[in-house]
Amino acid sequence: MPKKLSLSLSLSLFIVLFSACGSSDSQSSEGGTISPPVNSQSAFNIYDDSTFAASICAPLPMEQPLGIFASPQGNANAAGTEQDPLDLATALLNNDKVQDGNTLWLMEGTYKGTFTSELRGSENNPIKVKPYPGKYVRIDTTNAPSGAGLLINGTWTHYYGIEVTSYDGNRVSKVDNSSNPSDITLNSGVSIIGSTNKVINFIAHDNASGIDAWSKRKDGFTGIDTETYGSIIYNNGWSAQPADGSYGRGHGHAIYTQNYDGIKKITNNVIFYGFGTGIHAYQTGKFEQNGVLRGLENFDIQDNTWFLTGASDIRKGMKKYDCLVGGYQPIKNLIMTNNQGYSDLGKTIIGWASNYKDIPFNNEGASLENNYLAQRLEVRVLWDPNSVSIKDTSVFGGTSVNEAFLNDLGGNNLDGAQPTSGKKIFYVKNTYDSRRGRITIYNFDRDANVSVDLSKIMKTGSAYRIHSVFDLFGEAIISGVYDGSAVSIPMGTVSPPQPYGLDGAINASEGDDPKELFGVFIITHAGCQ
Repeated sequence: MPKKLSLSLSLSLFIVLFSACGSSDSQSSEGGTISPPVNSQSAFNIYDDSTFAASICAPLPMEQPLGIFASPQGNANAAGTEQDPLDLATALLNNDKVQDGNTLWLMEGTYKGTFTSELRGSENNPIKVKPYPGKYVRIDTTNAPSGAGLLINGTWTHYYGIEVTSYDGNRVSKVDNSSNPSDITLNSGVSIIGSTNKVINFIAHDNASGIDAWSKRKDGFTGIDTETYGSIIYNNGWSAQPADGSYGRGHGHAIYTQNYDGIKKITNNVIFYGFGTGIHAYQTGKFEQNGVLRGLENFDIQDNTWFLTGASDIRKGMKKYDCLVGGYQPIKNLIMTNNQGYSDLGKTIIGWASNYKDIPFNNEGASLENNYLAQRLEVRVLWDPNSVSIKDTSVFGGTSVNEAFLNDLGGNNLDGAQPTSGKKIFYVKNTYDSRRGRITIYNFDRDANVSVDLSKIMKTGSAYRIHSVFDLFGEAIISGVYDGSAVSIPMGTVSPPQPYGLDGAINASEGDDPKELFGVFIITHAGCQ
């Protein structure tokens, strides 16, 4: 195949590039556009001929849309073909039509409502649920029945590239400080209950919560061996401000999770803003098995970037915990590796309590390696001696830890003040999308531009675009054809997304906008063989 493709060949090959963005409709908040504008060819991850046809390399092979089809205009009695698609609710409940190894393709558009999936693939032949290649799929729960935008009850199914959101603008409860106030009608975004499922490259914003990964106890344990991967989660939750003046806090977490058996993976996500905690691995209720308290075990938390969670609350000083693993059950076998965090007030915390209703316990078995946290780190309450192994981890914001808990393996900087100069750049390829990557930049020099090495993400000759996570659906801040040289990313030029219905909540004067100090960027590219 020649290195330089004709425009028509490029179009036919690249038109199926991306399965996680674009749109045929739009809706705006008071704080600016929060969904893709109509026919925007520059929106995050959507095909753009003028950009991607410029590649001078042989493209990666493209996936063809073969399988079962659903559409916003589909119906329950359809054949499930591209010409006669099912409706989404029927398709997700229909294991007669969608079977082991099938792909359920979602046609472009907005699917309004709350949806439950009972799809059940198998270990060797998982089902895949994907947007039609090059098209954009949104689940909109505005005014929908109670529940989750996507409730996953089945098994061995992988869900890709869907935006889940709501345009319900009521983000302040005046009733009470509970988790279910009567005057908040937001739905949760995604709820993973069934085992061996994956949620991949979603965008979950402005829901009651982002992505919940539960371990429900109905017929034994469920929620075993699930993964939340590559998702961008922001501005979820609401603010409790009781009319009687009593205490109120932010509610609704980016990821709320518990785990008993198997390994629960939380990998390569970008988590920011919102009203509650970023990653909230927490349990209050008692579950005891053979005399042993259980509930917060076997978490694998890797390659995530979390920052400034809690900032969506319009009140000042509401930022709290970007990542919290702990509760009223013991932590066991926690892995936290290659994560980045930033906050002026927020923290990363492992461990929370040391007893459940006078039943004492110790936490045990945490491995923290190669994390870079420009925020406080707290290792709270009781841990077995030397049970927190920590290596090559930097903390710029102070620590709170009993030294007896730590197994210091070296390379750590745990009590450093935030640097006043220098840069630290992290590159992460996307395992499930070979045309996508992420760059996280700490720019302590506060330079207007930072040079990055795109060879860590892509190959020379590929056309690319770079979007700030603050504006996934607008213009790319940079686009071009990668020639192997350094690329300069402008810092602090994109305004943060306001929570829908609460314009002005993200306030630069309160440290909610890191500006040129810190930024997270998504790279989408044409892909070269």
